[in-house]
Amino acid sequence: MATDFEADGLLEGLEGQAREARLVLLQQLESEGVPTEELRAASAEGRLALVPVERILVGDSPHYTAAEVAERSGMEPEFLDRYWRAIGMTSAGPDDAAFVDDDVEAARRLDELRDAGLGDDEIIEMARVMSSGMSTLAVTIARVFADTYLQEGDDEASLSVRFAEAAQKLLPLLGPALEHALMVQNRSNLRQASAIGTSLAEGRLPDQQEVSVAFADLVDFTKLGESVDPGRLGAVAAQLEELTRDVIRRPVRLVKTIGDEVMLESADTVALLEAALDLLDAADGQDDEFPQIAVGIARGPAISRGGDLFGHSVNLASRVTDTARPGSVLVTEEIKDAAGEEDYRYSFAGERKLKGVKDQQKLFRVRRVQGDD
Repeated sequence: MATDFEADGLLEGLEGQAREARLVLLQQLESEGVPTEELRAASAEGRLALVPVERILVGDSPHYTAAEVAERSGMEPEFLDRYWRAIGMTSAGPDDAAFVDDDVEAARRLDELRDAGLGDDEIIEMARVMSSGMSTLAVTIARVFADTYLQEGDDEASLSVRFAEAAQKLLPLLGPALEHALMVQNRSNLRQASAIGTSLAEGRLPDQQEVSVAFADLVDFTKLGESVDPGRLGAVAAQLEELTRDVIRRPVRLVKTIGDEVMLESADTVALLEAALDLLDAADGQDDEFPQIAVGIARGPAISRGGDLFGHSVNLASRVTDTARPGSVLVTEEIKDAAGEEDYRYSFAGERKLKGVKDQQKLFRVRRVQGDD
């Protein structure tokens, strides 16, 4: 028996074409087996037009409990629960049929990772980093998807059809694209793995390494947010990341972006300093609406975990950046000594007590030696 969608409140507040389009979509989804409860929830959350795309992503309807996934994959329920939380899956009750065949296959691959020699903690660390990156990517894909396929005058029925057709074409392409990007990053990382040779005797990487760390910060970014719309503000932050990726070369690595700043690191101090000066030049070459940047660089021990860096050098570089003038690169004495004075000119910026740093720091503004210097 067909559902009375009006009685269920699923047509409430709609008139004319919008009402007709909603009814067409509801009838289509019901014919495909979407439960009425799911239709109610999607309607209340304003995502009814996206249900066809969601069904493409999920595939078959969930029909396994967590215990059944564990039984079929041979994995312990406790570890599976830990892994699922690490990748951002919503917790399910013990009797909830919340999993599909793909989840079972993914669980079996965890056992293969163990067979390849990875420990549980290492698997979970990779899962957390993967989840963080994929979350950002998923949000970006959703925005790009909407910008591309949403058209003026759309109704829910036409939009759902267009989104579903686009998803069927595009989603199969994402897996190979992601795999290729991962392989590119792996190759780049292997070429920078200078610590391996010095770690052979110990059989493990050192807990911490000496690295140079830089932060590049958009000056007065908060103030800019008071005078431009959020879209423009986001575009400025994205432009900083794009400029950074354009100028850096191995062995310099973009660690992360943090709103209005980027963080770089390298064991090679000169390479990092060159990247910072190139970034300063690139920022100066933008239009007048792009803010100036300030860069701070420090060197010292750091620990790498989950693709991020932690330690004294990171904290020090951040504090140095807070002190740097707009349009300048400010470095510690350790950076000055490591880079040398043959290719650079330094001006003493004072000896400062920086927040959270025990000892006072001698700081220097740096620029390249010009032809007439």
